[in-house]
Amino acid sequence: MPEDLVLIKFGGSLITDKSKICLEKIDVIEQLCTMAKNIISMGKKLVIVHGAGSFGHIKAKKSNLFEGKNINNYESQLLSIKEVRRDMLSLNEIILDSLKKQNLSAESYIPHKEGKGDGINYIFSNKIDELLNSNTIPVTYGDVVDTADTKEFGILSGDDICELLTRKLNVSHVVFAIDGADGIVDDPNLENGGNLIKNYSIEHRVVLNKVKNDVTGGMDLKIKRGYNCFKHGSRVSIINGKKTQMIINAIKGIDYIGTEFVN
Repeated sequence: MPEDLVLIKFGGSLITDKSKICLEKIDVIEQLCTMAKNIISMGKKLVIVHGAGSFGHIKAKKSNLFEGKNINNYESQLLSIKEVRRDMLSLNEIILDSLKKQNLSAESYIPHKEGKGDGINYIFSNKIDELLNSNTIPVTYGDVVDTADTKEFGILSGDDICELLTRKLNVSHVVFAIDGADGIVDDPNLENGGNLIKNYSIEHRVVLNKVKNDVTGGMDLKIKRGYNCFKHGSRVSIINGKKTQMIINAIKGIDYIGTEFVN
């Protein structure tokens, strides 16, 4: 894979209203897809990963899908799996349509159809490589996936995917586009909303709040997966996804508002 490969994670809270079932933020999605066109015009190859937001977390949490099979609630869980997978395909299509409006070639990688295993144990098929080799943007997402053990199913988060793809591909830069902050802040409970950590290392202590309707670990998992991507050799940035020029600046290697992972 080329050294100019950028992986961008569109956060679920960024692209959906996480308090309401299946409500996308189309203006934000369109802004991000315009940014994607700019990145391609810079001569970069691109992989897009998106979160589930209100298209996945609410129903997944209600049926405890992240815990795997529960014999006392199994039929309800199976129904929820079908609904979540259907809803996630719908969100994915919204993003694909927006990319195609920018005249970009993009195609879905559907995790539950292509691979197996949950979390960091998920195994990708070669479809991602094939799409990149054909100059097509792979668009993949957090999903409910099958497992080979007694759990039968589990959650593959978009943040897990970022680490897994960084291992699989030669990713030069991983960008987590988030909502509600310019990057990692030291303590969101402070009166000023917390102070931005411009250069994050593992020694930093960060206060992390639980997020309602989240089933994948929120900012805590994002930081862990981001740090593992960094250790694997990628640049890693966490940036406010509504400030797309900052993402462009970061990819260009010029000053930006956000968090950069450092040693």
